[in-house]
Amino acid sequence: MTLAPARTQLALFRARCEEVTGLALDAPGALHAFSVAQPELFWRTLLDWTQLPWSGSADVVRTSGDVETARFFPDVRLNYAEALLRPLPGVPDDARAVTAVHAGRPAETLTRGRLRAEVAGTAAALAGAGLVAGDRVVLVAPHTAGTIVVALAAAALGAPVSTAAPDMGAAALLGRFEQVEPAFLVLDRAAMGTGTAEALVAGLPTARRLVVLDDLPLPGGPLPADRLADLVAGAGPAPEWERRPFDHPLFVMFSSGTTGPPKAMVHGAGGTLLEHVKEHRLHGDLTPADTLYFHTTTAWMMWNWQLSALAVGAHVVTYDGPVSGPGTLWELVAAHGVTVFGTSPAYLQLCQDAGYRPAAEVDLSRVRAVLSTGAVLHDWQFDWVAEHVGPVPLQSISGGTDVIGCFVLGTPDAPVRRGRSQARSLGLDVAAVDEDGAEVVGAVGELVCRNPFPSRPVGFLRDPDGARFHASYFAAHPGVWTHGDLVDVDADGSARVHGRSDGVLNVDGVRIGPSEIYTVLRGVPEIADVMAVEQRDPGRPGATRIVLLVVLREGATLSGGLDRTIRRRLREQASAAHVPALVVAVPELPTTHNGKRSERAARDAVNGDPVANAGALRSPGCLEAVRAAVAAATAGGAAAAPDGDPLLQAVTALWTEVLGTGAVGPDDDFADLGGTSRQVLSLLRRVRLDLGADVPLEVFADRPTPRGLARAVAAGSAGDGGVPVLRGGAGRPVVLVADAWGQLNLYAGLVRRLATGRPVLGLQPALTGPDGTHSTIEEVAQRAVSRLRAVQPEGPYSLAGYSFGGLVATAMTAALEAEGETVAWLGLLDVRPPRASLGRRELTAQRWWARLRTLRSGGPAAAVRRRLRPSAAVPERSPAAVADPELAFFTRSEAVGEAFRPAQVAAPVTFFLAEGSRPTVRGTLSAWRRVARRLAVVVVPGHHGDLDDDRVGLLSEQHVGTLAARFSVALR
Repeated sequence: MTLAPARTQLALFRARCEEVTGLALDAPGALHAFSVAQPELFWRTLLDWTQLPWSGSADVVRTSGDVETARFFPDVRLNYAEALLRPLPGVPDDARAVTAVHAGRPAETLTRGRLRAEVAGTAAALAGAGLVAGDRVVLVAPHTAGTIVVALAAAALGAPVSTAAPDMGAAALLGRFEQVEPAFLVLDRAAMGTGTAEALVAGLPTARRLVVLDDLPLPGGPLPADRLADLVAGAGPAPEWERRPFDHPLFVMFSSGTTGPPKAMVHGAGGTLLEHVKEHRLHGDLTPADTLYFHTTTAWMMWNWQLSALAVGAHVVTYDGPVSGPGTLWELVAAHGVTVFGTSPAYLQLCQDAGYRPAAEVDLSRVRAVLSTGAVLHDWQFDWVAEHVGPVPLQSISGGTDVIGCFVLGTPDAPVRRGRSQARSLGLDVAAVDEDGAEVVGAVGELVCRNPFPSRPVGFLRDPDGARFHASYFAAHPGVWTHGDLVDVDADGSARVHGRSDGVLNVDGVRIGPSEIYTVLRGVPEIADVMAVEQRDPGRPGATRIVLLVVLREGATLSGGLDRTIRRRLREQASAAHVPALVVAVPELPTTHNGKRSERAARDAVNGDPVANAGALRSPGCLEAVRAAVAAATAGGAAAAPDGDPLLQAVTALWTEVLGTGAVGPDDDFADLGGTSRQVLSLLRRVRLDLGADVPLEVFADRPTPRGLARAVAAGSAGDGGVPVLRGGAGRPVVLVADAWGQLNLYAGLVRRLATGRPVLGLQPALTGPDGTHSTIEEVAQRAVSRLRAVQPEGPYSLAGYSFGGLVATAMTAALEAEGETVAWLGLLDVRPPRASLGRRELTAQRWWARLRTLRSGGPAAAVRRRLRPSAAVPERSPAAVADPELAFFTRSEAVGEAFRPAQVAAPVTFFLAEGSRPTVRGTLSAWRRVARRLAVVVVPGHHGDLDDDRVGLLSEQHVGTLAARFSVALR
C-alpha cells in the first residue's frame, strides 16, 4: 500500500502553481487569491496535476466569465466510471476499494480489481437490456456496494443516474422521479414499504424496464422485469466505456426540499469529478492510505461525494443499517480502521447528550480527521470532539446538492478555529454580501459565489428556458450565484455558516438567526429539540412574531415554570428580541428525507398555509400536530388574577390581548413573554384608553409585570394636560408634544440620546372634549399653549413633535406667534402634510403614490380598486379594525389631523424626513414650504412607523440614535 506523502497534496499542488505562475503562493490566502484571480490557469493546472484520464483539448477552460451560463472545458472528453476505477500507480488491484457494512450480517469487501470487473459486467448487462447513453436511470436502494456498482455501470454507459433511499414513501419518490422521466427503474424492493415499488412502476410511465436487486418474486405486469443477477449472468461482452463531453449528464439530484418542492438538478460528469477530486485531495488530503466513511444515504449528495473518493484510490466504507445508539458509528469507525469520518452535528450532539465518550469506548487511533455537515456545527461541539475523540481536526464543511460540493471546508495547512470552517473552496470566489450585494468581512451576510465554477448544475429538468434555474440562484444578486445560506467570512478566509437565509427571523425589523436561540436553549435539560419560526401576528396585520416549537424529553411537560425559564434564559443570554411570543410543545419537528430540518414546512404549518414541500418530508403527519398545538396555545386564556383584584384582572386581560399569548401570571415579566418595544407602547396606550391612566415608559420598565403595571395604574394620572419633565437640565426647555394617543412614551429613546444640557419637557394636551369627541388641532393647541405658558411664561420656545404631535406643535407655534411670542425653533418629525392643506396637484401626486404603493405591495384586488377610485386618497378601514380601541382612537386623531389647515409661521422649521417616507411625500412638501418659509429638510433613516407602517420607524431603537444626533445639531 502506498503511504501518504510527507508533504500534503496541497503543498505539492501549490508548488506546481508556483512553477506555472512564477509567483510565491505560500502566504496565507495566497493560493485561494490566485485561484480566483486567474481561474483559467488554476483550473487547467488542476486538471493536469490530478492526472485524471481525459482526451481532447484543455485550451479553452471556460466559455465566459458569466456565472449563470459559463461552461468549462468544452473540448475535453472523459468517463466518470473510468476515472474512479482506473488502475492507479502504486495501488494494487487487490487493495480494498469498498467495504459494505450491514446490520446483522458480515461485512463484504470489494478490491479495486473486483469492483472494476463487477461494474464492467453490470454495464454489459444493462446495455444488453437496452440501456443507452442519455437514458435516465432511477436507482432506489440502500447504501451498499451493490448500489455503487449499478451507479458506476450506468455512468460508464453515459446514462445519468438519480438515486434515493428505499425507506422514502411512494409520494416522496414520485414527487422527485416524475421529473426525471426515467427509462430504467432499478429497485431494491426488500427495503421498501409495501406497495412502493408498484406505485413507482405505475407512476413513472416513461420506464421501459424494471431491474430488481433483491430476491423477491418478479412482478407481473406490462413492464418487463428482470433480476440484475440474471442479467449479469447472461450478459455478453462489456461495451467500451466511451468518453463523453465534460458536461455530459452524470447525476440527476434533488434539493433537500427544506424550502419547497425538490428541484431536479442535472450535474455534469466533468464538473462533479474535478470538484470532488479537488476537495478530496487538496482540502482533505485524502490518499490511497485512507479509509473514508461518511454517514449518509443514497438520498443525500454526500453519497455521491463519498463515491468520488474512489478516484483518489481511497478505501470507501458503506453502511445500510440503523443508528441504534451513540456508539453505533464510532464502533464502525474503529472496526474498519476509518481514518476520515464524516458525520453530522445531530449525531455529535446525540453522543454528547448521552454522555458517550468515543475514545474511552473504542480504538480511534487511526482517525485523523472528523468532518461534519448537514447543519450548523456549534462551538461546544468542537470542545466535545477535542475532549472525547482526540486531538484531530473537526472540519465543518458546507455547500450543497446545488453545487454537489462545498463552498467552505477544511484545509491541511491551517489550524481549526473553534466554530468555523477553515477555508473557502479553491477556485470559488465565495463571499458574504449585504442586501445591496456589497461584500462584508467579519459580519453575517448572504453567501454568494462571484465567479463561474465547474460543478454548477448543467441545468434543471423541465426548465427549457432556464427561468427556474435563474430564479433559484441569480434573481437576488444578478451576476453572482446566491446560495441561500447566511455566512460570515473572516479576513483569514475562515467562515461560519449560520443556516439558511430563508430561515432567518425578522421581527419588527430585527434579524435573528435561529441558531442563536438554539445555542441558548441547548442547556435546558427538559428540551430534546427546538425550532423557531416566524408567524403572522394575528393581532397586528402585516407584522410577525416568533413561535418556538419544542420537543420535550420523556417525562417533561411544558409547565408555566419551564415556559418562563425558556423566555428568561433567552432574554438574559440573547436579547429581548429573541424571546418568542408563543412556546409550544410538539411531538416531532419536520425533517426532509435527507435528515435536514425544514423551517419552511414548520412556518407554513404554523401560519395555516399549504405546505409547499410536504412531499419532501420524512414524517409529513407531524405538521398537523404542529398546527393543532399552535392553535391550542393561541386560544389559551389569561390566568385569573389572585384574590379577585379587578384592576389586576383588567391589566392582565389587556396584557394577554396585546401579546396574543395564553395564560399570563401576575408576576410574569413582559420581555420573558416575548413582548417587543412596539408592544410595550401598544399596551400602555390601551391602559390609557381603557383604564384612564398614563403610565410613563420608565415607570413600566421598573416593574414590567401585570402586578407592577396595576400598581402604576392605581398611582398614575389620567394624563390630561400635564407637562412632565422628561429629562432635567438648565436653561430654556425643549418641548416635545404628545402623539396621536396623547402619550409621550414614543420619545423615550430620543430623550435619552439628545446631546443637550437643556431640560426636556413633555406636553400632553387633552385630545378629546368632555363628551369624548376629538377636538380640532387648533383646540388641542390652545390647551397645550395654556399648559406650556404655566411652566414657561415667555419665549423664546423650542417645540417639536412626531406626526400628529408635529401638527399640534405647528398650531402652537402659530398661536404663540399670534400672541407676540418668539418660537426659536420648530422640529417636525416626519409630519405628513394634512390633506386639507394640499392643492390639486399635490392631491394628485399623493393619490398616484397611493396607487403605486398598493400595486407594488401585491395587495388584494379589492384594495387596488379602492386605491384607483378618485375618492380613494385615504384607504378605508375594515369595521373589525376600527372596532379595536387603540386603532379606533388613532383613526379619529388621524381624521382630525387631515382636516387641519396650518397657518403660516415665522419660526425656523427643521423637517426630519424618514427615508421610507420620501416617496409618500413626493410632490407634497411644497405644502410645508408654504407654511414655513424657513424650512430645512434633514433626511434620517427609517420609516414613518405608525400603526399603518410595520416597518422599522425613525424612532425605533435601530434608528433613533441617528435621529437624536441630527435633532441635537438642528436644535435652537
